[in-house]
Amino acid sequence: MDAATIFMLVFRVLHIAAGVAWAGSVFLFVVLIQPSAAAIGPAAGPFMMELLGRRKLVSWLLSLGGTTVVAGLLLYWRDANGFDGLGAFSSSRFGIALSIGALAAIAAFLIGLFGTRPNARKFLDLASRAAAAGPPPAAVLQEMASVQARLKLLARVALALIVVAVVAMATARYW
Repeated sequence: MDAATIFMLVFRVLHIAAGVAWAGSVFLFVVLIQPSAAAIGPAAGPFMMELLGRRKLVSWLLSLGGTTVVAGLLLYWRDANGFDGLGAFSSSRFGIALSIGALAAIAAFLIGLFGTRPNARKFLDLASRAAAAGPPPAAVLQEMASVQARLKLLARVALALIVVAVVAMATARYW
């Protein structure tokens, strides 16, 4: 087995395994966990604090997303070299499909990094303040609701982008 084959095997496995875990985790969170927590109401607070705070869900998702994106970019670079350069690759139908998938995945990762992570930290801080205050002040509850709504929107947009990436990557060779 030559070095190029080993490179492709290692980075394809990293890209696909991390991508499956990332996409599946975001899907599970958006489709099942968020709606269930909303339906349960305040009683879901300890679960969400455990999931977001102690278990560091957002950090896990960012690690999976980052691994997916970096491995994917290395594979993209390798594929582009087989097409007489980036210009020829990115103008081929295969390259266009992979570019759409790559841009969607990168956008989803950036949403997590610059949108979800700071808002999750803010939510955890607000929840801690509310718990320490006895009956939480109305202003804190209102801000928590606003941050929750923002997190819900960010998660849905990220999931939509991940779905675009998965569909583009899975179908690229057939374009």
